[in-house]
Amino acid sequence: MNTKPNFLITRFTHGSGGKFLSTVLQTSILIDHWSAIVQSQKEKSELIEEVTLQYVMRSFPKEHAMHMQLEPMVPYCTDLYSTGYLRGQDVTIDQYLDYAKKVNDGRLQSCMDKNLIANLIFHKPQIPNFCQDSSVITILNSTNEEKEWVYRTLWAKHFLEINNTIHHLPSDPDYCSFSSLATVLKFQNKYKFDSSERDKIFNEFVVNDHTNEWYDNKDNFTEFDTTNKINNQFINLRDFFDKNTFLLAVSNLFDYFKLGSMNTKLVSSMYDIWWSRQVQL
Repeated sequence: MNTKPNFLITRFTHGSGGKFLSTVLQTSILIDHWSAIVQSQKEKSELIEEVTLQYVMRSFPKEHAMHMQLEPMVPYCTDLYSTGYLRGQDVTIDQYLDYAKKVNDGRLQSCMDKNLIANLIFHKPQIPNFCQDSSVITILNSTNEEKEWVYRTLWAKHFLEINNTIHHLPSDPDYCSFSSLATVLKFQNKYKFDSSERDKIFNEFVVNDHTNEWYDNKDNFTEFDTTNKINNQFINLRDFFDKNTFLLAVSNLFDYFKLGSMNTKLVSSMYDIWWSRQVQL
């Protein structure tokens, strides 16, 4: 039994397919699936493909306005740190585990008891102290084609235009993830804008999203990864645009991080579902 978590981190800017990549990585028998139901089927070795594909269909909806409500969510406690801002950088592994115990974070403890890898996500380049020595996969979007795809995807999944009103879905109580509802209600950030502000909002929230600038150059991560002893591998967002290229790239990640054999048939079917529901180039 592990005495501390073993983390595999997916690092990406908003809108660049990071949660789908995490979902694919979680097909590994060595990684704890975010869905307790899918994880249970993995452990039973029963109906794995059928249940996983249903999970993908339900987690990446055709209707983009439902994305925030249905997208996969990390099941482990994230109270002590932020995935996108500097809060929580100094949290140690002991502090993290003590807090998890205090709030009865059973999923993380179960993951540790089973000697499984916990998959976390970050949008910021700086990995917190408690993640030192972790394995990391970083999605780069350095070309104009990749950036354009990110912009269009982020707009489609984070904003909804209704009756001359633009809704910012992550801050809208009617559309946000249920797990973030309490936070949304607490802070009451503005989430309705007049459609005449579209260009301004697009530039502020999409083009100038505060995490975007980091992911166009792999050199931006060198200092942070060296400091935190990160074992990082890059994957290009453009690798997601072709199924064969994507399968090869992910298979190489499975090999590099020793995640076992990738189920190529399953991942191929997952890709078909996911790609058919994305903003097309």
